Amino acid sequence: MTIAARHLDNRNATNTAGVRQKPMLRYVLSAGRTGTVFLEKLFGRVASGVTAVHEPSSARYQMMLANFRNDWRIGHAVLESWFQRSRLAREAAVSGTYVELNPFLCPMTDLLPERGRRLHVVHMVREPAGWARSITTFKASRKFRGVVDYVPFAKPYPSPRPARWQDLDDYERALWRWNWCNERILAIREQCDDYALVRYEDLFSSSPATRQDAISTIFQTLALGPTPVVEQTSMNERVNPAPDKGEIIDPDGAVAREICGLLARRFGYDD
Repeated sequence: MTIAARHLDNRNATNTAGVRQKPMLRYVLSAGRTGTVFLEKLFGRVASGVTAVHEPSSARYQMMLANFRNDWRIGHAVLESWFQRSRLAREAAVSGTYVELNPFLCPMTDLLPERGRRLHVVHMVREPAGWARSITTFKASRKFRGVVDYVPFAKPYPSPRPARWQDLDDYERALWRWNWCNERILAIREQCDDYALVRYEDLFSSSPATRQDAISTIFQTLALGPTPVVEQTSMNERVNPAPDKGEIIDPDGAVAREICGLLARRFGYDD
């Protein structure tokens, strides 16, 4: 079944009890550095009646608590209650369609499905070597960049840690983070009413057809109405770029293939 056909089935679904269904949950999830800030601005520009929010204000602190929960196996009830309250508050604050673009959700994807609510997820991925170079350089938004490496639980990371974690450099740790975050998103795929994997490289492709197909997939999966035609000039502006340090880490991608090869191939990144 095609993505479009899947959406037609979803839109035509009826509640046999005649009870009005709760609003659909719409998320763009990723490990970060996959064009989510660009998508937030795109939705605001071309999607009528859509409020798109990138990393809501409480998200970083909820992510820190989720990291703590994952490591220590305590605090789940507090995290779940906080997350549900903040989600309802954000939805209540908008009159139209709410879309959340939030890489900080990786450590707590288990909280996203909610009984009685349709869950639509766009899963953005990026080739692991390029992603790891970007996140290693970027680290965090300008506000947190200088301290994020020193604050406990301040970044999503694997739980439990891979072997020799303390001996790994930042790039290698980032690659393990790429694996773990994407696996966490994949883990809820079967609980989604609609799910689509979209590659960063396709979204920003120089091929108009490839680029437009990626945008169409995103809009259809999130049920945001007609897909806009986005011109190349709109894709050229860099949004939220990483600082350029002028160095190429792992130039032939050998380390990335060793750590991320299996999952990368599943996403269509061939050796």
